[in-house]
Amino acid sequence: MCRKLIIILLVLLAGCSSTKVHLYTKYLSEEETQVVTKELESKRFTVIKNTLSIPDSINESSVIYSPFLINMDHLSSALDSLSKLGWTGIRLENFVKGNHWYGKNNFGLILIPKGIIKRELKLNDELSKRYEGTDCDSEVEIELHSNNIYTVKYKDESEIMTKKGTWKVTNYPYFELSDQDGFLPMYFEAVKRTEQDVIGKVNIIEIKPIQSYQIFSNCKFSHGVRS
Repeated sequence: MCRKLIIILLVLLAGCSSTKVHLYTKYLSEEETQVVTKELESKRFTVIKNTLSIPDSINESSVIYSPFLINMDHLSSALDSLSKLGWTGIRLENFVKGNHWYGKNNFGLILIPKGIIKRELKLNDELSKRYEGTDCDSEVEIELHSNNIYTVKYKDESEIMTKKGTWKVTNYPYFELSDQDGFLPMYFEAVKRTEQDVIGKVNIIEIKPIQSYQIFSNCKFSHGVRS
């Protein structure tokens, strides 16, 4: 009898370990991603992280799963674990959402932090780029990440310095960069334009500091993509 129970337990654990969770991390902080990943892996799920944009029809934290999922108890187990971390009210979605679909041994997990609305996510996607500085006193670049973290790299004499913090849209086209050390935020304006050269059209997003900041003295920043 004891041997049978052990065999059943091993089968259940093996089944759970074969269930893959595709975690959408684009709108999560590094800390949130690590906490969720650690919790799911402790329940013997295999977590596969991606930075894909979420399907247009999804506006809140959701699970995309197939009705042919081998064991729905695994899905319930994942939702219970997420609830302990504060991720509650997760919506269950049809297993096909655009090009996002899952089969019998995996499901997609989309987590959107509370307070973020779809319009803000779209603005994040539009502005989340690496911007090269021009007309600067030294080499500077700004990268705005979709999880609202920014990275500034600049040259101080011969040394490359890195500065990090958070960014958010305050009243589009204006947004702010907040420093980790608690200094006053830096404010920028985003401007979109299209330029024509001998090859074709270039769609450009330019971000301009509202006022002069020490590390951005005389700088303009831009990101261009050919249409």
